[in-house]
Amino acid sequence: MKQSRGAYAAQGACGIALGLFGWAVALLAAQGLFNGLLYPLVDAHDYQHSWGGPTLVGAWVVHAAVAVPVAVAALGVLRGMVAVDRANEQTLSGRRRRWWPLPLSALVAVSLVLFFRSWLHQV
Repeated sequence: MKQSRGAYAAQGACGIALGLFGWAVALLAAQGLFNGLLYPLVDAHDYQHSWGGPTLVGAWVVHAAVAVPVAVAALGVLRGMVAVDRANEQTLSGRRRRWWPLPLSALVAVSLVLFFRSWLHQV
């Protein structure tokens, strides 16, 4: 079955949105994991007011204990984005009709734009 130009454009837009979202999730998870596992090298300051303080070891353990599950959850999110991209491709190529991939991709795109907008305004 031949796709129309609109279907190609929709598939491309969904792919771009999901790809950008995947990059954002991967970069934020990598930064969190890096900061959590290498906490003493990244953040050397007064540990009295840090999570897990007042000692360096306590702060390091708490930051790593938060960072590792967040990174594992990010892998799950990335796997979900791959599943949504495959469902988009199947829907737009006409092999399978599903109603949810396009609205979910649009929701992801809007949430990504809102996230980056709020992130830029905090700086």
